[in-house]
Amino acid sequence: MKARTILTAVAAALACAPALQAQAPAKPAGPWAKVPALPTACYSGEDKWSERSTAAFDAVVQDRYRQDEINDAIRQSATDSFGADPMAVAQRMQQAMLDDPQNARKMMEQMLERNQRAPAEASAQGAKEQQIENESKVLMKQYESALEKAKGPGNVRLEALLKKYQPGVTGAGMLWLRYGDPGEPAWVRPEAHAVLRQWNEAYAAICPAWWGATGKFHAYMKRYKDFLVLERIPFEKQGDAARLEHYRQAGVSTQGWRTTTDYEAVEDYIKMAQSLFDSREIAPYCGPETPCR
Repeated sequence: MKARTILTAVAAALACAPALQAQAPAKPAGPWAKVPALPTACYSGEDKWSERSTAAFDAVVQDRYRQDEINDAIRQSATDSFGADPMAVAQRMQQAMLDDPQNARKMMEQMLERNQRAPAEASAQGAKEQQIENESKVLMKQYESALEKAKGPGNVRLEALLKKYQPGVTGAGMLWLRYGDPGEPAWVRPEAHAVLRQWNEAYAAICPAWWGATGKFHAYMKRYKDFLVLERIPFEKQGDAARLEHYRQAGVSTQGWRTTTDYEAVEDYIKMAQSLFDSREIAPYCGPETPCR
């Protein structure tokens, strides 16, 4: 996951006033609508989730690029306005405050309060971000340990096979287990395939608890999405809202502006899901090419 620019967001929030309540027509479904449902199959070869999630990621990125262009144009317009006649901009901002002194006083109080809270809030938000991402690494290690334990009997059987018969030039890897060596004794292949069957059974036994709809990886992705939607996105929107209020006071049009923090959150969600669910087994060890008789 990419590192979040938390301090930048806070600094932007502190520089300006509270959120601008813009009046706008109903918006179409946001970027979350493009995210495909998480897979529930044990084997990634049984679904097209990897391809669908990649297509969704690319679509969200393209949408964000288009919105970035609009936002950048507004930002550049503000920069040009400030540079062309800074005194006029300052007068407009001062007049906006004089027109509503009660709200201006409230804005100043809120700014001071944010200045005091900002370092602690930024640190806390960064810690939450790191914690939720670290959970995925811990969960993956737990899964790998559980899978290795489940495959233990098959591993013991393979070790005994290798002691009794040492494979030739192909080594003791998966190719040898599947297809064998030319001229190997007749008893070797059934025993090698028995190892593959045991591994299949072991994976099938633990799969639902990890990859199923009620499994641990689905539960983690729900926690991760909740964090993004309920914590990260609102936190980062503070800077966007303050920036818009600053533009409004300066008389700069913000028509077409839209925050992109939810786009970025969706991109991170898809990348996290891919990093986890692409770790599923691709297909059973025994199949059409390796019947495991």
